Amino acid sequence: MGKTSSKVIYLASMLIFGSVGLFVRRIPMHSLHIAFMRSLIGTAVMAVIYLIMRKKIDRKGISENRINLICAGTFLGINWILLFEAYKRTTIASATLAYYMAPIIFLLLSFFIMKTRLTAIRILTISLSFFGLMILQMEDFSIYGNMYSVGIAFGLGAAFFYALVIIFNRRMKRINELDRTFMELFLSLVVLTLYMVATRHFSDFVIPEGALLYVLILGILHTGLAYFLYFSVVDKLDSQHVALISYIDPMSAIIFSALFLGEKVYFNMILGALLILGSSVLFELIGGKEKRRS
Repeated sequence: MGKTSSKVIYLASMLIFGSVGLFVRRIPMHSLHIAFMRSLIGTAVMAVIYLIMRKKIDRKGISENRINLICAGTFLGINWILLFEAYKRTTIASATLAYYMAPIIFLLLSFFIMKTRLTAIRILTISLSFFGLMILQMEDFSIYGNMYSVGIAFGLGAAFFYALVIIFNRRMKRINELDRTFMELFLSLVVLTLYMVATRHFSDFVIPEGALLYVLILGILHTGLAYFLYFSVVDKLDSQHVALISYIDPMSAIIFSALFLGEKVYFNMILGALLILGSSVLFELIGGKEKRRS
């Protein structure tokens, strides 16, 4: 597979991820139940992919990384619950932009947890993104009421837990991307199942009529297949290409919400997006050079 084909596949995976909010909006279920179904179906699809590819799981690699995998899988499940709740409580654009604070939160957490040095470019990108978050909430969104700010809070919560997922993935060694992804999906399913049993959430678990198709699409397309496409080509592309193309995800989410849901895009949303997403792009471009020099 050539680089052009890899870029097309990677771009397709980003567009798929960018449409998640559209389908979550059409599923009238508790966010915990949606996350559970996404983990269940996604894990099943990944298992089928293993069978089709006749690929065996590296048990040694999984055993060596079991603590990190358990933590990453747990935080992945929590991340989905909070993100889906954000989609339900505010606009997809605002929820997505709040969620894309994850790279910046990762920089802050890595300073405290991994003792990473706070360089000038890191401080600049952190400052720009938080300024963008403040601008995002400046407009009077009376049409959404207090739910708007609550939705952004859920989006930030999702970003925090996704930043933790990134940290625990960075700590893993000698495990391939496919095995790591499958185990994190499976472990998120285990954790969500145990939580639902303990809190008796299975008693009110039901997939409403007309929602099954959207649940299946979310699990099959947006989880199993999208993750497989992503990891089948990500190692074949330059890191800067991966970083830049990945921002198709949030931008497409905003465009899709405007086109298909009729959500209004305000000036402060555009400015906030430029600062939040632009700060991350800036770090990928300049921070990468800084890292190579060091």
